[in-house]
Amino acid sequence: MLPRPCLSFTLPSVYDNIKLDCRVYHPPCLRDPSHSGAPWAGHAAVVAHPYAPLGGCYDDPVVDVAAGTLLQLGFLIATFNFRGAASSEGRTSWTSKPEQADYSSVVGFLAYYVHYLAPADRSRSQLPIMLFAGYSYGAMVTTRLPPLETILAYFATPAIHTPEADIRLRAQHLAEARRSLMAGPASPRRAQGVRVGGDEDSSRRSHDGQGHAMSELLREDRIRESVRHLLSRAKLVYRRSPRWTSSGSESESEHGNKMDHCLEKVDGNVAFRSAYLAVSPPVGLVTRLATMSFANPLPASWMSRAGTGAQDRAVEEYGLLSTNPTLVVYGDQDGFISQRKMREWTRLLAGVEESRFRYVEVAGAGHFWVEGDVMYRLRDAIGIFATELTRLDGTSGASLQMVQDLI
Repeated sequence: MLPRPCLSFTLPSVYDNIKLDCRVYHPPCLRDPSHSGAPWAGHAAVVAHPYAPLGGCYDDPVVDVAAGTLLQLGFLIATFNFRGAASSEGRTSWTSKPEQADYSSVVGFLAYYVHYLAPADRSRSQLPIMLFAGYSYGAMVTTRLPPLETILAYFATPAIHTPEADIRLRAQHLAEARRSLMAGPASPRRAQGVRVGGDEDSSRRSHDGQGHAMSELLREDRIRESVRHLLSRAKLVYRRSPRWTSSGSESESEHGNKMDHCLEKVDGNVAFRSAYLAVSPPVGLVTRLATMSFANPLPASWMSRAGTGAQDRAVEEYGLLSTNPTLVVYGDQDGFISQRKMREWTRLLAGVEESRFRYVEVAGAGHFWVEGDVMYRLRDAIGIFATELTRLDGTSGASLQMVQDLI
């Protein structure tokens, strides 16, 4: 369902500065100047892929359907390869904490890319949406992310020569390059070292390895040159700036007392409404391999029928999923999850007072969504949820009933 990406590039991870492959897709209203539909409302989404050691990457078919559905509904989409996936550097971790930092790096990029691509319309009655989405392992990482406000705080006034500053400057450069292309006459598909239009995308066609490596090197050099140029013109402030640590939070001992030259806050408000979409999250993993490889998102103590306060513990651990619009979709034939634990987990979170957590169990669907028409039912569930999200009154309880009636 996804077209060729508008942009293909790399980003440094805030965890350890390794390079991550990224793609950006513009919705039809931005790709086609003659598009007759409503103008872009500033909504954006990040969609994460399954477990890399088992072949997961941003070309996954479920990622394609989820991201493609959101794209057609007006979301600007970012997909990426976690560390160790495809040609991203590094290797998959045992804790998912580096992957949470990888995901947060893309979120920071996308927030500022949206800001520079189309400055906020102050006449809007509500903020645009930032949708955190993922499938399988990507869904598990999605549900473990810090709040959006916490993520964006690392990019507000980042110290120069850090991954956070590099990400923000890359977002500015790429957005300004795209705005120039969209504002001008018909333009070539290459612009300022960025793959524009996607026809050079390595993962979707074969080409000469040596020539491709040289092209990638030249492209990265041009982006770095543009970043250096932006940095030379940037207004700097001297202050303390939070840095991402292995725990995903600021370390007082390492950074709390250090003063740095930092990028100034941008003009305007870089802010969004948060929402979450998790497809087949690996709750209650049933194989030893998976248990060793994933951080189980659901502690066994929650599932103890003799235990007390299970809902309180669920809210403490996953409060963001109940306070923000959330949809979890899974199949009742998924062999990678425990159906009992999944049902108990979803009912716990849906049962919280004033919860905005919704879930759909698709009959006959396995983990890979290849049985019969289940992929179409997944697409329709995502489409209904996203449509409700983009309405001015936000997600309502009616959306769940619509999805359940459809499925």
